[in-house]
Amino acid sequence: MDDRFLHEQRREPSPGYGRALRERLRDLEDQAPSRSRRLVPAFAGALAVALAAASFTIPAVRVAAQSALDLFRVRSFAAVEIDESRIQQLRALHDQAGSDPAMLVFEKQEVLQDPGKAVEYASPDLAASAAGLPGLRKPASLPGGLTLSKVTATGEGAVRLTVRADRLRHVVEALGLTDVHVPAGLDGQQITVHMPSVVHQEYTNGNRRLALVEARSPEVSLPPGADLRQLGEIGLRVLGLDAAEARRVAASIDWQSTLIVPVPTNAASFQQVEVNGHKGLLVRCEATEVNGQRRRGGIVVMWTDGERVLAVESNLPGPDVLEVAQSLR
Repeated sequence: MDDRFLHEQRREPSPGYGRALRERLRDLEDQAPSRSRRLVPAFAGALAVALAAASFTIPAVRVAAQSALDLFRVRSFAAVEIDESRIQQLRALHDQAGSDPAMLVFEKQEVLQDPGKAVEYASPDLAASAAGLPGLRKPASLPGGLTLSKVTATGEGAVRLTVRADRLRHVVEALGLTDVHVPAGLDGQQITVHMPSVVHQEYTNGNRRLALVEARSPEVSLPPGADLRQLGEIGLRVLGLDAAEARRVAASIDWQSTLIVPVPTNAASFQQVEVNGHKGLLVRCEATEVNGQRRRGGIVVMWTDGERVLAVESNLPGPDVLEVAQSLR
């Protein structure tokens, strides 16, 4: 781990992006390679369970004290390396949870606002208008003959989740973390997640593809007095860090504004980048073969700009992807 990276990765992202990115990574394994729009496939199992285990602490956000809750928004990203053996364990737990891995930890999910299905629009401007995202970023430079092929917008959504401490203990025990203590006060606590609208632009040329995701930052309302550092440390143990390393890293992260991105040690690498003056994260996932199935590699660059979270995903070379990110206007 690089402590400087974790400290420096503090910036303003965007709303629906947090959930959109999680859903992209989670669903990647289920998609055929020729149709996959989602990158970093090896993230799927780890991200799904890790976020389920500590989703109310890890999704970094700006804190705004209120009388009955704490409000957070994603502002930055930090990478945490995760071993392949832990990915396999998390994938097994993901499979046990069925279609909704969050239910490993949460008792019920109450939908407060249904975002509905993504709607396709004739142009980015129309999608931006529908999503309430004026000034939507568009690439001024597109390598490899890429052209706009599809634009969609997803509506706002909100959900309330109820924590079950016994379910989190089950996850911890299943991973053999005998020294991890789950706070008893978590049981029955409620978390409300609000995901603003997300706009997804897709550019293609044959097998070349690039996707641009933009949204305002999601808001996560947590119970008052939650010990984010303690809960974040539990999340890091779930991701496979040993006790000493998890304690050290947890102490170096601003849990009120940092989204953790698990990076498989054997299939991916990451580096800090700068996008138009904003610090960001570039993750490179190598092509791999799992259970006889070939998984494509790819690049994702994620950063925040003011109140918005942005990401560029592509199977193009890293420098080309970063160039597109730099060209957004």
